[in-house]
Amino acid sequence: MPSRYQSITIMKSDTGIASTSGKDMYQPTYYPSTNAQENDSYIITGTEDRLDLIAYDFYGDSTLWWVIAMVNDLEGDSMFPPTGIQLRIPANISELLNAFNKANTI
Repeated sequence: MPSRYQSITIMKSDTGIASTSGKDMYQPTYYPSTNAQENDSYIITGTEDRLDLIAYDFYGDSTLWWVIAMVNDLEGDSMFPPTGIQLRIPANISELLNAFNKANTI
């Protein structure tokens, strides 16, 4: 699976400030909205759950943890989701990744 940053454009800054002008910067990342589908899976999180391990269990790719975080509006920088919450695991990952790539390609 390609990196989610693969389609993100890198641009040169043009701030007019000598210390930052001309440095590489990523374009903003846009995440597509996704509605629940009939074939999505749902789990209740436990104390040992991690987003990367959940992504591996459902998609065979631990790098897709961000998809689960995105569709469930999880905030923060932890791979551990709150215990006892319901997480939606989108079934049609290819459509979601295509929408992500389309939204982030200039």
